[in-house]
Amino acid sequence: MTDHVHMSPITRLIRSESFAPDPIEVARVRQVIRDCCKVIGIDPDVPELLASELAANAVRHAETPFKVAFVSLEGRPPRIEVQDASLVLPKPRVAGPDDDGGRGYELIELLAAKWHTDSNEAEGYKIVCITLQGDEEDDSGHGHHVDTAFAGGQHPGSARQPDQRRRALPRGLAAYRSA
Repeated sequence: MTDHVHMSPITRLIRSESFAPDPIEVARVRQVIRDCCKVIGIDPDVPELLASELAANAVRHAETPFKVAFVSLEGRPPRIEVQDASLVLPKPRVAGPDDDGGRGYELIELLAAKWHTDSNEAEGYKIVCITLQGDEEDDSGHGHHVDTAFAGGQHPGSARQPDQRRRALPRGLAAYRSA
């Protein structure tokens, strides 16, 4: 069920949907992101992968219902936001070569132009926001959820993480570029 879809001359597309904390929902998230990418005319491969990672983390770690938003504003790179009812912020983990998981942080670092988190302790949720590749010089969002797609957005006293800008390709991740 679509919670919100919006289009205007300034807004190319804003779409948000709610999901249950079930691994099957990750496929639905990928479909939503694929559909959004088609509407604005971009390749869905990387956005789907990033959204899938964030959704899987919400299911696996937050274990709460979650919302996914795709935001595309004229003149800004698109972004994907995931809100869940956990205050635990993402932490990097070093995965061994035979580990089944633990590479999501590295994927996000590699494939996103920048990312950050906001949390609201009073309301009991966090938002992870990924800005897709595009005009990396665009600082109009100032790295925080001033214009978040989710009701409530940024709150005073939220724990804000500065934007994590894309860095050089981490060792061992060259395979992700071709995958």
